[in-house]
Amino acid sequence: MAWTEKLPSGRYRGAYRLPSGETRYTRGGTFTSKRAAKDAATALEVKVKRPGWRDPRASEITWGDWLELWTPARQIEPSTSDNEAGMIEQHLLPRWRDAPLSTITRHDVQAWATGLIKENVGTEAEPRYRKSSSVRRYLNVFVSSMTAAIDAELIDTNPATRIKLPPDAEGHQVFLTREQYAALSAAVPNAHDRALLDFLVGTGLRWGEAAGLHLHRLDLERGIVTVADVTDGREIKPYPKGRRQRHVPLLQWAVDYLEVPLPRDCGVPHRSGRCPSGLVFPAARGGLRDDRNFYRRVMLPALKAAGLEHTGATLHDLRHTYASWLAQDGVPLGRIAELLGHRSITTTEIYAHFATARADDIAYAMRDPRGANVGQIVAAPGITPLRRATRE
Repeated sequence: MAWTEKLPSGRYRGAYRLPSGETRYTRGGTFTSKRAAKDAATALEVKVKRPGWRDPRASEITWGDWLELWTPARQIEPSTSDNEAGMIEQHLLPRWRDAPLSTITRHDVQAWATGLIKENVGTEAEPRYRKSSSVRRYLNVFVSSMTAAIDAELIDTNPATRIKLPPDAEGHQVFLTREQYAALSAAVPNAHDRALLDFLVGTGLRWGEAAGLHLHRLDLERGIVTVADVTDGREIKPYPKGRRQRHVPLLQWAVDYLEVPLPRDCGVPHRSGRCPSGLVFPAARGGLRDDRNFYRRVMLPALKAAGLEHTGATLHDLRHTYASWLAQDGVPLGRIAELLGHRSITTTEIYAHFATARADDIAYAMRDPRGANVGQIVAAPGITPLRRATRE
């Protein structure tokens, strides 16, 4: 209920409380009568209690102040938090620290993002510019912060959405042929190292999924590996990227060099629960293998020895290679997405060009509806005619 307070001047001001319990006073001066002050305060109190009312002062909070409130409440991986900390310190705070949330416009955000892309971060003699993909990562953090501000009822709309950036350059994925991979594998002298390479290309697991793989997830009798545990190099998380377990068929050639270690505690901190078994691919002295060390010590020398250094293949390209082999032999993209653990088939579409329809399939599907020349493919001048479809 609204009330009044008598000031030393003898005049009155009205007072009321927000739904949060905070006390506010009437604006626009004081009143000569107690009744007038209380009526003004009562009218304001009624207004703030209406559904949908938002404190106009709330949007005056700066982005820097909001960051201090937003950060502790976020539910994100520690590794993600570490990665974003540098972005926030270097790129977001210098621009938005003192900007009130209510004053940030879409034009402001667009100008900031465009400026980051156009800024020369190299030298005058050797200019260098940020990739769109990098700026998009900074922008995504800012979008998340403003979305949270909407949820906190500080602003009505998100000015950081629908920002236009130049398209990202196509990533350099390497798809090894079976012959190339055979040469690569043969160039690895150590059986334990070769076992890990074969497993990666034979299952399509990410490095963190293979490095964090525990013995109880490996079913050699049924030929199935359950992808559930994953490591970021510091701890074992009980779920892979996408937070969904998946089951991947395990072929004999992919485990020919695998020597199953003795069951024991993996020695790596687990985010939840106790360690039920050891790692399938532990480091020589126990614990986790490091991908950068493995690439430098094992894969790079093997690429050189196999004459494949020019491809620039990485450990992650073994996952691309796995998917390309599946697509080439007719495995549907939906099934490939399931095996890779993609949440959206859109991600898997980078392998679509490996699934080009064969000419005989087209010939059969587009056979003459009049019943003549079934499967006939007419060759263009200078092109050897293709064979007829064999299916009837």
